[in-house]
Amino acid sequence: MTEESTLNYNLSWKDFEDLFGPSNETDPYGTHSNTINIVSIALCSLSCILGIPGNAIVIWIARFKMKRTVNTVWFLNLACADFLCCLSIPFIIAETVLDYDWPYGSFLCKVLPTVIVLNMFASVFTLTLISLDRFAQVIMPVWSQNHRSVCLAQVLCGAVWMVSFLLSLPSLIYRSLKSDHNQCLYGDGTDVKTIYVTRFVLGFMGPLLVIVVCYSLIAMKVRSSFSKSKKALKIILGVIIAFFVCWLPYHIVGLIIEYGDDLPLAELLNSPSLSLAYINSCVNPILYVFIGQDFKDKLRMSLRRALENAFSEDMTKSTVQSRGLPSRSTPSSEAEL
Repeated sequence: MTEESTLNYNLSWKDFEDLFGPSNETDPYGTHSNTINIVSIALCSLSCILGIPGNAIVIWIARFKMKRTVNTVWFLNLACADFLCCLSIPFIIAETVLDYDWPYGSFLCKVLPTVIVLNMFASVFTLTLISLDRFAQVIMPVWSQNHRSVCLAQVLCGAVWMVSFLLSLPSLIYRSLKSDHNQCLYGDGTDVKTIYVTRFVLGFMGPLLVIVVCYSLIAMKVRSSFSKSKKALKIILGVIIAFFVCWLPYHIVGLIIEYGDDLPLAELLNSPSLSLAYINSCVNPILYVFIGQDFKDKLRMSLRRALENAFSEDMTKSTVQSRGLPSRSTPSSEAEL
């Protein structure tokens, strides 16, 4: 084999850097890294601009203007988690603009990453509860009619926040400010691999499997009556799909970084994958308004009416009525606020 062919078969990342722009020690990815940062800032800005007012409106209407039902409890919980995450996004945008030079001190170095992880767990656990709730309504309608209540939903949401906070504690405990680089990172000696695997299993794959099983069983049980609850199913499935699509790149990139051979491309995609996860915090209000009926009808109806339709309890009613079960009268806890 000639020397020329040997060189052709021994390319390294250094050889590919020239394809993306110049590089140096402080910016190993050159102008390509700058482009990625711009994309990340754009996605974060979009999440902030749409997510803060959008989730605030959902919280206000669901909490103060709508009839209190189990579904409004679920979606109010989701909106609170997303709103909390959106409030942290401006800090992340500033950090990205400063080329990841952390300007906020050690306290926020612990708090802000914790808030983001808390949002992820609270959101996915709430989506899992929604799926289990739908499963119970279809598969166990008698039990659901006797036990499904606003009070139980509120207790379960409280449990979701407690468990989510416990699973977010590694960020609160082990994150620290590296004074030599002025970056917010996990401290030396932290088992980061275990943290990422735990997040992936408990915050992504585990809930995904539960949700897939629930809706598969629902589909097999009530295929003939899906039309009666198509609107509610569209809303719920849209929210679920949006969550997993937005968070999948974050988990994949994190696992590649921790278990791969320090792949430069994975490092490069870390910021935009996190920015895509932030997008999930602003899409739910849009889904509530624009899924379920014709787009023109949505534009003509009031926002409150749109949310009432999105959070309707029609699956419960149609399931109970189709099985000839007596429906409960609306309890006082579900009265108009």
